Amino acid sequence: MAIEEGVIIRELVAPAEIKRDGNLLVLSLRRMIVAGEEAGRARVVPDGSSNEAVTVGRIIRAIGAEPQESWMKPPGKGPDTLVLSHSRIVSGTGRRPILYTGDLATDTKSVTHAIASGKQAAIALDIFFREGAAEIASGLAGCTVGDGSAQSLEIHLGGERKLRSNHVVDYAEINTDYFSFAPRIKKPRLLVEERCRSFSEIDLKISAGLAMKEAARCFNCGVCNNCDNCRLFCPDVTVIREGDTRRINY
Repeated sequence: MAIEEGVIIRELVAPAEIKRDGNLLVLSLRRMIVAGEEAGRARVVPDGSSNEAVTVGRIIRAIGAEPQESWMKPPGKGPDTLVLSHSRIVSGTGRRPILYTGDLATDTKSVTHAIASGKQAAIALDIFFREGAAEIASGLAGCTVGDGSAQSLEIHLGGERKLRSNHVVDYAEINTDYFSFAPRIKKPRLLVEERCRSFSEIDLKISAGLAMKEAARCFNCGVCNNCDNCRLFCPDVTVIREGDTRRINY
């Protein structure tokens, strides 16, 4: 979308020096090359060539967000600190708990991890006030979905999801022959000309019909999708079809 609006993106360059030239700024860019991988990220080093100078009117530094004050940083492990996958809870006898969530508590700083952090903190707080700090770890483990650290608020609240299998279905396990391809809906957005003239919200509201159509693209796993294989291939003929539902006679 940035390119569509006329933004030029320069890759594999690093700022080396900034000088003032009257009312303008001269930014010296050092050319970089990918020299391997570290911790799942590309490791870039200077390529040894001369720097490139770019004259600009304004420079905006955006190198990541860190806590502004030292007291905002979450404490390390300790007797009163519970370190969870997406949050940290500091509690002690006779005092209210302090929660560190979002970018403060997760190594991966993304919207998805921030949402997971908030959900985990909400469940942990509920367990804390209902059962005490000692039960947080086991309570969170009881509402975990799959092999990772994803947790279900519905399982914690005793909803229908608690009756489902904890197994997360992989794409390779799905017989895609029984699912028709559905293209992703095109989300309505402001015209390019309008985006460049204001700071209005770019993504516009979608209708309920479009939202339901997009949600219907998800695979519906673990339930009957009317493929009829159970009825056609059952050697004991124990599957009886009744309209759009199935039941098994024993």
